[in-house]
Amino acid sequence: MNPVFKKYLKISFIGFLLSLIFPAIVFFILKDKSYIFWFVIVEIIGLIPGYSRYKSQLEYEQRLKRRGLTPQDLNNIKFVKDWEYTRKTGLIKYSLVDGGIFYGFAFCFIISATAIFVKKDLFTYISADLSNMFNFIGYTYLIGVLIGILLFRFLWFRNEQKFIRLTDPFALNQS
Repeated sequence: MNPVFKKYLKISFIGFLLSLIFPAIVFFILKDKSYIFWFVIVEIIGLIPGYSRYKSQLEYEQRLKRRGLTPQDLNNIKFVKDWEYTRKTGLIKYSLVDGGIFYGFAFCFIISATAIFVKKDLFTYISADLSNMFNFIGYTYLIGVLIGILLFRFLWFRNEQKFIRLTDPFALNQS
């Protein structure tokens, strides 16, 4: 057997075992074995294109290696280019627009869903009056915006440190 194929099967087997967690949960809830059968069939069928992608990735890494690069080097180059553009826009715009508006909107949905599942009477309270619903949406969006702004301010400083580490050859914290 091809050693590349053996390694792929070993990696895929671990992923296969992890992918059986969800069908096992469904089995214990619904008590129907056919769900596990279909998940196994789909996973086995997925091995064929997965092997092709795995071989392509190995060939890609070999081409990079011949040039003296690693995939991590390419990720670092992409990060530096992207962060150079982002830092030109500034901290305020990055935190408010990217973190507050865009990610705040996503956090709003997460917070809303979590709040409705945690507090059972919340849904009846929201549906009782239109103003309750608008208040709930406003509060969750405000909380999402605050979380997004705080998270992106933290990310700004972390990305700045990474940018300096990657671009300044005399940076003290080379790791």
